[in-house]
Amino acid sequence: MDDEIKYEEIIIQHEDNNNNIDTSYINTTNDTNNDDFIRKSHIIESILFTMGDSVELSTLALALNCDKNEAKKLCEFLKEKYTKEHFGMKIIRLENKYQMVSSDEYFDNLVIVAANPKKPILTDAVIETLAIIAYKQPITKSEIEKIRGVSSEHTVSRLLEYKLIEEAGRLDAPGRPITFKTNENFLRRFGIASIDDLPILSSERESEIQSEVQEEIKSSLGEAVLIDDNSNDISKNTDNKDNNGDITNAKNIEI
Repeated sequence: MDDEIKYEEIIIQHEDNNNNIDTSYINTTNDTNNDDFIRKSHIIESILFTMGDSVELSTLALALNCDKNEAKKLCEFLKEKYTKEHFGMKIIRLENKYQMVSSDEYFDNLVIVAANPKKPILTDAVIETLAIIAYKQPITKSEIEKIRGVSSEHTVSRLLEYKLIEEAGRLDAPGRPITFKTNENFLRRFGIASIDDLPILSSERESEIQSEVQEEIKSSLGEAVLIDDNSNDISKNTDNKDNNGDITNAKNIEI
């Protein structure tokens, strides 16, 4: 990741009939022309607002006829500006993309005039599967099942349906199994800019999780064996009853 970009904040006041009608925050680095910087930042605002979805940094650079470093400076400047001014919109970074979205604090007001967005309900099993994919991506379904100790067909299908993961490709192995990875919606849902921002698990915590998984597997296997033994006992009792019945019937016939 690039070093954090710091900006000095100044205010340019435009007067019309002795009244202040506009203020703009601009970058004051020596190698940047202020008027050109403001114009380019306005272009980015227009692009992000019009597109709605996230836009690649390379695409913004192409539109501005500049390199990606300058485009990133402009995006980060706007991101900081929108945050400081508490605008109704905000700009977020999603890996190497930027997007203009509505501010979280106005969600309750938005749903009054818009359809109430339905967020998928993530069960413990789905969250567990998603966490495995996030930390181990790209990963196949069989590898997920090996970690969880149970079938993950349903949870992976749910995550695909919720558009929190996507196919990453195919593994160069027999059967060429599909691998999965998290996507942009995952970053947006959990409020992070990159998978690099995921919390780092300590080796101790990872060992604890593996132990917990193993205990769950043992517990599940133990219950399965118990059920199987009970089934065998029932089967034996039934066979004995049937045999006794046959003997009785045979005696009755002889009499």
